[in-house]
Amino acid sequence: MDTMFFNNANSRETYFTLHNIKSAHALASGKGVKVGIIDWLFAYSENQTLYSGCADIANKPEALNQSGHGYWMANTLREIAPGCEIFAINAVEYGNNADRIGLLEQAVEWAIQNGIDVLTYSHQALTGNDKHRADTLIEKAAQAGIVTTFIHCDSLQNIWPHGCFPFKQSNNFNRTPDVNILHFDYSILRIDVYERCKSIIATGQRVQSGDDVPFFSFSSMSPVLGGFIALMKEIKRDLTADECRKILRETSFSATSQSANWYDINPCDSIVDIGKAVAAI
Repeated sequence: MDTMFFNNANSRETYFTLHNIKSAHALASGKGVKVGIIDWLFAYSENQTLYSGCADIANKPEALNQSGHGYWMANTLREIAPGCEIFAINAVEYGNNADRIGLLEQAVEWAIQNGIDVLTYSHQALTGNDKHRADTLIEKAAQAGIVTTFIHCDSLQNIWPHGCFPFKQSNNFNRTPDVNILHFDYSILRIDVYERCKSIIATGQRVQSGDDVPFFSFSSMSPVLGGFIALMKEIKRDLTADECRKILRETSFSATSQSANWYDINPCDSIVDIGKAVAAI
């Protein structure tokens, strides 16, 4: 195992406190909604009760069954939408010869053929021609009724999550993110990052980035938002990406506090209140 779990993790904001999840759970759990996680390292064989099925698109059973990033994302999703059906889609590969966009295309096609309702993806941004191909893929998924919540993705059909701090525009993106999601995961702790954090603190070094903070999780924003969509689609299954985005934004709120720490919640708009969003539906 490479993670530790805490039921009452921290005194800071959590997904449940910031996003009003308890109120949402009084109305929905995501029951019957199929959520596909496009990732790798799912620890699938040891945790089959966590999943409703899998697809080994990359044809690498070791990546499907080892514990790592995908298992982390699946546990995060289960917190947010405890009643949803989680599908492990093993379609991420790194290395000089990795065909990232080709695997993503196969994963989306599998999701369409298997009636997936929501798709998450929490990896590096695609650029150049791969970005154009990804936009086409997401459009195809949307036409099939699938809502995507990919990070680092400004496709018009994708509901794009960002952390709770100001967005810095860059040449990689043509628009701003749709909603803001807490950029920490407090109940699931990566042991390797925790050990590195302890070493940094012990030697008096300064925390420089999310790689040094055990609770920092850009990746988890996709399954958190995907879980929110699952709660909404349990109540109204035919909600489109545009309808989900509209409801989430209309029921969102702003943070006004200012901090010198990049890892704190800072002024930003469109923070999801999933309790209000579900109630609105």
